[in-house]
Amino acid sequence: MKIKHPFMYQDIEIPKSKIDAIDALRTWLSFQPHLPKLSDETIMLFLHSCYYSLERTKDTIENYYTLRGKCPEFFSNWNFDDLQELWKVGEMAPLPKATPEGYQIILYRLKDLDPSKLLFNDLVKCFCAFNDAKISEDGLVPGYIVILDMKGLSFSHFMKVTPYVQSIRCILLYLQECHPVRLKQVHVINTVSFMDRVLSLIKPFIQSELMNILHLHGSAESLSEYFPLDLMPEEYGGKQTAVSKLHDDFNRLMEERYKQWLKECEKFVANEKNRTGKPRKDITKASTELEGSFRKLDID
Repeated sequence: MKIKHPFMYQDIEIPKSKIDAIDALRTWLSFQPHLPKLSDETIMLFLHSCYYSLERTKDTIENYYTLRGKCPEFFSNWNFDDLQELWKVGEMAPLPKATPEGYQIILYRLKDLDPSKLLFNDLVKCFCAFNDAKISEDGLVPGYIVILDMKGLSFSHFMKVTPYVQSIRCILLYLQECHPVRLKQVHVINTVSFMDRVLSLIKPFIQSELMNILHLHGSAESLSEYFPLDLMPEEYGGKQTAVSKLHDDFNRLMEERYKQWLKECEKFVANEKNRTGKPRKDITKASTELEGSFRKLDID
């Protein structure tokens, strides 16, 4: 049975000026036996996310499939029934309306605030599975806004996460070097009193590009500086459906459309045995130097 690639989406009009870039990438891929076969739609997704830079697109494709193979704890064993149990701990809610610029908004928060229920690697696995399904649903979009709600988090939660430095490195690498979307803004709302400790933990792995779009908020109200608050769920002062319902609705959609697909996704990884030439540097172990400064991250 032919396995459908994770990134399938509605028909789009590809700019004529970009057809040559797709052809060039298709030719390049033909000489990369370690990478899975990619459809033109998938190639276009990566090309679009990299703002049509050919070399950057090659690096992103290589990084994406290599990372998936290097981090099986996040990108394998996507059994829907198991994931459904894990989703009871955290909520991942795609908001129903886009910003005036067309940016899609996704809100993440913990649902069960018992620190003993926080299994960091499992939560990251849920995020990655949800994320791939969301990208597949959306297709090409102008960009994404991510909102992380820290309400109810305690220092005990922080201490549960601190041993997972390598996992933190991998997920931040995924977001910055592999993620085939245009990430426009990241907002952390209801920041905690120990936020300086949180920032110190992630600081070694954040590049200036992410630093420039990262914004901290004491509450949700100051999000109005970036997009209309009406786009937020009702419990945040907006006019949209409550987070729990949005989370449950997308969970049902995943069960209906992606249950089998989730199992098949883990096959889309770089096969290092088929790689030609010099072995690629292990990006999961390379240090990421910080180019920016947390001093600019004022809490609104």
